[in-house]
Amino acid sequence: MKYLILILSYFFWRFVIPLIKEFYTNCGFLRKNYKGDLIPNSMGIIFVFNILLISLGLLSFIGENNFMNILVFTIGVLTMGFTGLLDDFMGDDNSKGFKGHMNMLLNFKVTTGGIKAVAGGVVSIFISLILSSDIADFFINIIIISLFTNFLNLLDLRPGRALKGFLTFSISSLFLISGIFEILLLSFIGVSLAYLPYDIKGRCMMGDIGSNCLGIVLGIIATSFNINIKISLAIFLVLTNLYSEKHSISTLIQNSKILNFLDEFGR
Repeated sequence: MKYLILILSYFFWRFVIPLIKEFYTNCGFLRKNYKGDLIPNSMGIIFVFNILLISLGLLSFIGENNFMNILVFTIGVLTMGFTGLLDDFMGDDNSKGFKGHMNMLLNFKVTTGGIKAVAGGVVSIFISLILSSDIADFFINIIIISLFTNFLNLLDLRPGRALKGFLTFSISSLFLISGIFEILLLSFIGVSLAYLPYDIKGRCMMGDIGSNCLGIVLGIIATSFNINIKISLAIFLVLTNLYSEKHSISTLIQNSKILNFLDEFGR
């Protein structure tokens, strides 16, 4: 029955996404993609709507036994969705990377990227306080949640890339989780599959609001993994984020035949 959530989510959003796309187009909420084409931006707002719908539904049918797990999911997605939307509306390229945004904040200059970094850190601490079993687990969870959010943002530079990353990690995670986290993740897999054709063909951009939401979903899910997997995942995320400070992820992908094939597949 749990996979019914995935099916319902997929078909519901297959119907709704074209309506949102048309609404964005009519309102002129368009942005140039990496090719210079004007397409609807911030379609990732569907992930915000998704968490609101699924959380209300779960609380109605499942009750309060899983209230805290649903709460952290909802707060995490709403917080990072809001900061992502702020970045989509008001962001600029004056500073890039975590180091760049922190330098701006230290000089008392507020950027949307800085706001996103601070909000991401605060919400990661809040969620880790609730979900962690001990102090070591607490710090590992902070790293995973905050850096997973940034990781999806790093991938979201070409059509479909961030969604492929999300689906790869999320489908793999289904073998490691159960209960309410599995149901919540299945709903996000459903909406992501429904939106994938629009993103991968370059007809829409999900924007920072989309990559932020999907990133924190993966981060929260990963807090339920066993400690060995979490340590390995934390190391991977730290190394990837450090690499991105000085090197281009896109160039890395283009220089790898396997990664480039997977990146281009479906476009």
